[in-house]
Amino acid sequence: MEDRLRTIFGRPIIRQEGLYPHPTDSFARPLFYREQYLRKFSASFREEDDWTAKITDRSFVANKLREAASADGVLPISGKPIHVWDKEDINFIYKELMEKYKPYDDEHKETQIRPSIDGVWRADGFCDEDLRAELTKAAVTLEDSPQKKWHPESNQQLLDLVHPSWWPIVYGRTKTIDGETVYLPKIPENYYWRENAELDYSTKFCWLPSEFEISQDGKTKIASYINNLALPDHKIFYPILEDIFSKFVPLFNHVLADLRRWFHDLQRVDYLSYKECGSGKSVPENAYKESLERLLAQFEQNEELTTDIKKELETSPSLLGSSAISAPSIERQVHFTNNGKTVGSGWNPPSSKLLDFVKLQGTTARVIVKMATIILTPEKPKWKGGPWHVEALKVFPKTNSSSG
Repeated sequence: MEDRLRTIFGRPIIRQEGLYPHPTDSFARPLFYREQYLRKFSASFREEDDWTAKITDRSFVANKLREAASADGVLPISGKPIHVWDKEDINFIYKELMEKYKPYDDEHKETQIRPSIDGVWRADGFCDEDLRAELTKAAVTLEDSPQKKWHPESNQQLLDLVHPSWWPIVYGRTKTIDGETVYLPKIPENYYWRENAELDYSTKFCWLPSEFEISQDGKTKIASYINNLALPDHKIFYPILEDIFSKFVPLFNHVLADLRRWFHDLQRVDYLSYKECGSGKSVPENAYKESLERLLAQFEQNEELTTDIKKELETSPSLLGSSAISAPSIERQVHFTNNGKTVGSGWNPPSSKLLDFVKLQGTTARVIVKMATIILTPEKPKWKGGPWHVEALKVFPKTNSSSG
């Protein structure tokens, strides 16, 4: 049968590449420090209550920039003081917040679907208290199990309630409902040329997804059983999880749209303009702080930003310090680094055409269900979280099926 899968622009999809990037197939561009603190400030500011009103208060924004410069001006590992938040940074991030994020947030106050960091979307208060109470009550039936399944390396604070690794598909042993044995799917030809290709998938196991049918109006119906939630007592979870997933559908649509346009890798700093070594120049910390205050004063008064400590060095060589100076008697120096040049116009929302193309409504999604609860006690009052990791390995899906 002819493969009619097409991109939004009508080009055929190469199935080996897929519709969306996969963590094991994609090259992660390193984020330079300048890009990191620009992203961090933007996301942090948009976490403020009523931020779209606060962004118009330049005094408030100036204070936030002052706090950011204090925190970002010290490299995390070396502790070296560096020059951050110049006039280009301030102009760029303020314009992005005012002209891109603010209009979008103002327009979508009713849905409350908002961008977080690049490639991540959130909705405040999307789960009402009644639904939350239902889930909490149902979860107790799993928490009370006499056989506690603590997550590895969690110091007995993270209790797994449902986990796909407990009873996964075992290739060569697991059977379908029709009695057919499940075998390892065929690996695409020429796949093993990739370095570390053997880490992309398992030749022994595979998580068993559930089929969630999403109607055209976004309502979810679980069409299969959920792995590890198959007992009669577990039926109470199904309508609850259906409601929760339905609320996530609009968020998933936005994430898929960002992936299709590679906005999870949005570039604000030109990495080709980055150089490993900076100029080797530095200025006394007091001179740097005075320059920063002049810059923030210009911003607060809505004046053109002209203060540039680097330019001041050219006209006032006496400010210049040496990065090699380290004697205790010498004033603390702030060093200049080459952080690359800001590029592009920043963030843009996904188009309605793209959202309509990737939407989950009217499709059946394969969903892996996991549930866990964090247990806090007087002896263990805080949960530090687990290590960063990619969920699941790469699964090669079936590309053809038949029925009689």
